[in-house]
Amino acid sequence: MLVTAQTNRRNRTRAVVVATGTVIAFAVLGWFCIWWWLAVLWGPLVYWWMRRPCKRRLQVMARPFPPVWEGVLRSRVAYFNALDEEQKNRFRQLVKIFLDETRITGIRTDVDETTRVLVAASAIIPVFNFDHWEYSRLGEVLIYPGNFDANYQTGRDGRRDTLGMVGTGHLSGVMILSKPALLRGFDIAGDKRNVGIHEFAHLVDKADGAIDGIPPGIPADLARRWIQWVAKELASPPAKRSHVNRYAYTNEAEYFAVLMEYFFEAPDILQRKNPQVYDMLERMIHQDTAAFLSGVRGFRARRIGRNSRCPCGSGKKYKKCCLRAARQGLPG
Repeated sequence: MLVTAQTNRRNRTRAVVVATGTVIAFAVLGWFCIWWWLAVLWGPLVYWWMRRPCKRRLQVMARPFPPVWEGVLRSRVAYFNALDEEQKNRFRQLVKIFLDETRITGIRTDVDETTRVLVAASAIIPVFNFDHWEYSRLGEVLIYPGNFDANYQTGRDGRRDTLGMVGTGHLSGVMILSKPALLRGFDIAGDKRNVGIHEFAHLVDKADGAIDGIPPGIPADLARRWIQWVAKELASPPAKRSHVNRYAYTNEAEYFAVLMEYFFEAPDILQRKNPQVYDMLERMIHQDTAAFLSGVRGFRARRIGRNSRCPCGSGKKYKKCCLRAARQGLPG
């Protein structure tokens, strides 16, 4: 997702090669028809088209990081607070690109900057150590005012027990998240629950075309171990209360997504109770979260009062700094 000097050079080279090939093709075609002049038009057009996404990202990365977004990350995202400064800068860049390229739309509810940044954090956390990851199948995130049912309806009547989902069919490329559930997922580090991470884990799983509980690109030996373990777990779910949310035992896909929540919310407990599962997830996600997140164990999201010091680091009172931007949905 990030553009480095190397990926920028590679993109430029590819654009030159394809544009040159287009010019040659039309030039050769011009010997046999009247459309030879298309060679002059299409070459630069192809080059521009192939360079456009890369150049757009470079422009986004060059922008300053909005103070209100910084405040949200510092006050609500334990994962961000565990990063060193170099990693924090990378996380900020990924947030900027994700929010630039992904529509986040409120359905009968307002989408403020806190909501937007927490959606971005949910997307970035599971893939932070992946190289050049793209959520290529995601076009829009819909934010609902509460839980919803199978027909995407909210309200007090009927069974409204869905907190989030990855759309299928006519909603392919869309994710739906309950706003209260999204916010609640970042309130307490260690409660094993984070609906944002859960749903983006499904998208990681789906990157190979199927939501089957097996993320793409993992070694064959690890895939075999994981499949055997999950099959055994689903065949004999615990009869008594388990440290794993029972929803994990719905199917292979939910097992993976629920364990991903656990892996990022309470990795030390997972490592202690199921070291083999922790080891497999560590290899899949390329993160040792038990060690990495040990410094923010017990983290709780801070409720910021109007007269509190602004979490963006400006030294000003919140009401005189990022409060207005947070309320009005402005980057600040």
